[in-house]
Amino acid sequence: MVPPIKTENLTKIYKLGGKEVRAVDGVNLEVPKRSIFGLLGRNGAGKSTLIHMLMGTILPTSGRGTVLGYDIVKESLKIREKVGFMPEGLGFYEDLTAEQNLMAIAKLMGLKKPTESVRECLKLVGLWEYRQRKYGEMSVGMKQRLGIAQALLKDPELLVLDEPTSGVDPDGAREFRRLIQELNKQGKTIFISTHLLYEIGPLFTHIAVMRQGKIVVQGSVSDLKEKLMAGQGYVYEVELSKPAQVIIDRMCSLNGVKEAILEGNKLVVLCSKPLAPTLLSLLEGYGVESFRLAKPTLEDIFREFSG
Repeated sequence: MVPPIKTENLTKIYKLGGKEVRAVDGVNLEVPKRSIFGLLGRNGAGKSTLIHMLMGTILPTSGRGTVLGYDIVKESLKIREKVGFMPEGLGFYEDLTAEQNLMAIAKLMGLKKPTESVRECLKLVGLWEYRQRKYGEMSVGMKQRLGIAQALLKDPELLVLDEPTSGVDPDGAREFRRLIQELNKQGKTIFISTHLLYEIGPLFTHIAVMRQGKIVVQGSVSDLKEKLMAGQGYVYEVELSKPAQVIIDRMCSLNGVKEAILEGNKLVVLCSKPLAPTLLSLLEGYGVESFRLAKPTLEDIFREFSG
């Protein structure tokens, strides 16, 4: 199966003031089919440059890449025909309505049934009742949804969204998450660049973290959380109805337990390896009311690898 996005040592070098700046530096990336993939990184990490190379609007200095199996240099027109792309800066006409903007784009694309396509896309993103509102009078969230609507006009199997929630309020972010989940259920692969994890981080099935032009880590979110726990330790949080200080000595005597802390009826145990069955066995008789493994968050992964 051909991955929707794949790169090999993809590099972009700019020459500024006699110096070389590696905006994208030897990136090897593979995006699984039907994933919601987050390209994460601080501002200036190289995310937008990478996306524009994938879309064929910036030529790479070296390396290669494919999008939907098409070469990003030799077949960039095919990529732009097939992929739904929403750039960071939306280029709609301020004095045209949502419907008029999309109709103009649909006709430029040469869609066979532009009116039907526009109607379907506006309904899908929740803008049908606002179709007569001028773009200049829309909220930021509505503008972003219109941007997604134009990316959906050709019914693409791959969506590429560059910083889609920048400036969006909480209600707009919530609506965006709902829309992305719905599109993913339809079988679409969705590739999103962002530095705003709080708003859309929970959506991602896979991520890559970019720092100074390089991909420093990538993989499924679940695998990366496991990797982080393996490196930093496994934290178990326990609530007891019959706590006793002797528990601390019993915990710390176990091979693999780094530290145990008891505060009131709450016990926290830091381990170098998974020890859930062993801990539960030792805690019999102390009234275990809840027992959970505290897994790292996406923010933890981002802080660990983004620098």
